[in-house]
Amino acid sequence: MSDSLSPPTSGGGNAKYAAIGLLLLVGGGGGIWALTRPAPIPQAVPIPLARDAGPPIATNSSVGAVIELPPEVPDSGPPPDVSTAPRIRYVTRYVSECTGTLSDPGGVQRTAQSNYGALRSCYERELRANPTLRGGLTAQLKINTTGHLDSVQVSTGMSSRPLVNCIKSSLMRVVFPPSRGGCALAEVRFNFTPRE
Repeated sequence: MSDSLSPPTSGGGNAKYAAIGLLLLVGGGGGIWALTRPAPIPQAVPIPLARDAGPPIATNSSVGAVIELPPEVPDSGPPPDVSTAPRIRYVTRYVSECTGTLSDPGGVQRTAQSNYGALRSCYERELRANPTLRGGLTAQLKINTTGHLDSVQVSTGMSSRPLVNCIKSSLMRVVFPPSRGGCALAEVRFNFTPRE
């Protein structure tokens, strides 16, 4: 009976845990050392030097004919007179980004004229703010292959930014005859005067 009441004897439980802890400590330290040590420096690989072929071999024949340069000739004419120096004119040449052609050039003008009412309402709206507003207007249209406009450039002598913006947005809604072979440029002109 006394055997059943006595506590069980330990089988080295603390030593087992101490050994596991020691192994974890050594393994963790080794892992940290492996992660933090500097990378090894690669050693240079020696490259064998190429052997020189030596000096050129002299022969009895010459390599080529001797080239003689002509004597220097001074620039022609007297030095320029500063008071009569020529004027420099700059010529700007624009290269079109549109290489297509209009399928119906007359149709573009007819379409623009048929939508003149929307443009006229833009003008009359601005005429109420500025009764002296009158003049011509030129719109350069960039028409794509679907007939829609990619962009509109407006030039006019009338100094009214709202009028120009209204005309641009009105023209952007119009569908013109399509271009062929890419976008094409067209120009339409309008003249706005107050109605009597």
